[in-house]
Amino acid sequence: MTLIPSIGRMQPGDHYCGIYKSDEDHRALVVDFIRQGVAAGEKIVYVVNLETAAQLKAMLAAAALDIESLIARGQLVILTARDVYLRDGEFDPDKMLARLREETDAALAQGYPALRITGEMTWALDGEPGSERLVEYEAKLNHFYPGSKCVGMCQYDRRQFDAELLLDVIHTHPRVLYGREALDNSCMYFVPPDALLGDRQAGVLDRWLSNLSDRHGRG
Repeated sequence: MTLIPSIGRMQPGDHYCGIYKSDEDHRALVVDFIRQGVAAGEKIVYVVNLETAAQLKAMLAAAALDIESLIARGQLVILTARDVYLRDGEFDPDKMLARLREETDAALAQGYPALRITGEMTWALDGEPGSERLVEYEAKLNHFYPGSKCVGMCQYDRRQFDAELLLDVIHTHPRVLYGREALDNSCMYFVPPDALLGDRQAGVLDRWLSNLSDRHGRG
């Protein structure tokens, strides 16, 4: 059973954040995201942090997904945050973007129509070298995703992250899943990457003023 129907409308090129505030909503996000990838025949990469691989497998098996078969044939790959984001001992947004391109190309070469990737972003709270560049990375992803054969969902636990960081998360994601609702943020609080990577406050201000002006003009 699909708990979040809007996940079924995700397409390659989409960049989502999934913000959740309960374990139940987190399970719904994860299960539906992976179930849809299986249905679409996509290569799926899941990056665990607070969850272990064993916990994730148990969650998905409880949702009637044949996890061992998916892993055995290589359609589902489970990695740790240290394997992915901190592979070189520190987090570098540009190297991570290069890896995403490589993984997408590899998935296509293996015959998959797209790569579907999701990661638990709580690794960024541990003070690892480079973790202060998280917002830069999220902004730069908006140069990568459009036009790509990759769909991504960055997972943020509302109970773990502070409001300041989550505001920037919303600024860097054109599409937001909050709880079990999908929200189009492209004409609300999303700020284009070049504007956000310059003078951040000025970029946010200009975007909000533009949105207000557009809404007033339509009224």
